[in-house]
Amino acid sequence: MVTVSTPAGPGQFHGKFAEEEFQFCFHQHWIRMALPAVRMLLLTLLVLSAGMSVRASPFSADARHLLIVFLVAFLAIIQFEFLEKLYNYFLYIIIVTDRRIHRIKKTLFITNDQQSIDLWVLQDINESQHGLMQCGLGFGSLILESQETTLKIHFVPRVSRKYEQLVHLREQARRKWPNVRGQEEG
Repeated sequence: MVTVSTPAGPGQFHGKFAEEEFQFCFHQHWIRMALPAVRMLLLTLLVLSAGMSVRASPFSADARHLLIVFLVAFLAIIQFEFLEKLYNYFLYIIIVTDRRIHRIKKTLFITNDQQSIDLWVLQDINESQHGLMQCGLGFGSLILESQETTLKIHFVPRVSRKYEQLVHLREQARRKWPNVRGQEEG
């Protein structure tokens, strides 16, 4: 018998150490879904208008039914693609604890990726906002650099606030470094 263990309770997730304390989490900015939503709406309106014009067309009844079946199939594909993008949006999450930053990236069918980086090993934390849209809507990118790896997180909402929180948490983690290193070695 196969059993699947899932974390229970708020602030619990796979890959979390027992002594880690949850600080905050966030999804990408809502603008990430704006283009797929507009595309879905425009294609849906196009398919519905084509369906209305097929209804009034001079084709035979069988040809109209066949065209309507193709339009309904196309409409279902459009809706499914948007639903998949929406699920992927909600399944991409950044979780920050007092010790690590976890980027959990899943997709509906293919990807199950988790990358974590320790706060106390971060050499540099950078934020970037380029252009009117990013500055106006308050989102941007965080670049977290350590000696071994670089973690880039794009479409971060309220990027300046997240940057300040991460810098503060990194300094707290560095003050605790001897305690953490002693626990890992022991």
